[in-house]
Amino acid sequence: DEIVRAECPDSRRPESGVVSQSPPPSRVPGLNGRWLAPGKSRLCIYLRVDKVATMKTQPVREQLLEHTLILIRQRGCNGFSYRDLAELVGVKTSSIHYYFPSKDDLILEAVKEYSRRISERLAGISGDLPVLDQARQYLEPLRQTCGSNQICLAGMLSTEILSLPESVHSVLKDFYHVNENWLAKLLERGQKERDTPYPVPPAMLAQVIYGALQSGLIAARLFGTQDRLESAAETLLGALCNKRAAALLEAHA
Repeated sequence: DEIVRAECPDSRRPESGVVSQSPPPSRVPGLNGRWLAPGKSRLCIYLRVDKVATMKTQPVREQLLEHTLILIRQRGCNGFSYRDLAELVGVKTSSIHYYFPSKDDLILEAVKEYSRRISERLAGISGDLPVLDQARQYLEPLRQTCGSNQICLAGMLSTEILSLPESVHSVLKDFYHVNENWLAKLLERGQKERDTPYPVPPAMLAQVIYGALQSGLIAARLFGTQDRLESAAETLLGALCNKRAAALLEAHA
């Protein structure tokens, strides 16, 4: 097993691990990693990596993808370099080129991974739930993200589409279609429960709402408020519930 070294005050000695207060040899038999002499008030502890839940325990390729997903959502694809990524993961840039020969390859794999995760999340929202509950589950991650230093990866990359290869265009379009189709099906079910029809077909309304949600996430960075995302969210919820829409109109009258 890989081993990591940690230090903690005597009063916070962990329950597991090999603990010693005397200077051991430079390498512990059967363990990877060098020993560094403990300080006067600290214990040196060898812990198994499987007890340390950090990104560093992942294979290098997965670490590279995880950091790339964060960097894209923070800065966009043109806001970081392989050198930035190498420093975060603790590898040489040549190691990144081994897994992803070009940055286009890296971006493509990151978009595929992000799309896969979102598709799994959508599939995990039970169709047996009332439409409002399904919508709330869909909106919750967007609300949590809004106002943070990260926005939707697809929304961020859509603003940089001219500098991206066609292969990435295709995956991004599919990502939009997955979300719009999910919303359209939800709106179709919601329309059956409404007293009045939508002003446009559910598929068109889904495009409008999804576009508004993406815009709301981006605008939150500029204005420092979730107002625009919440307006888009209430448009979805109001479309699914006549009473909610009526109450919202009355509140803003």
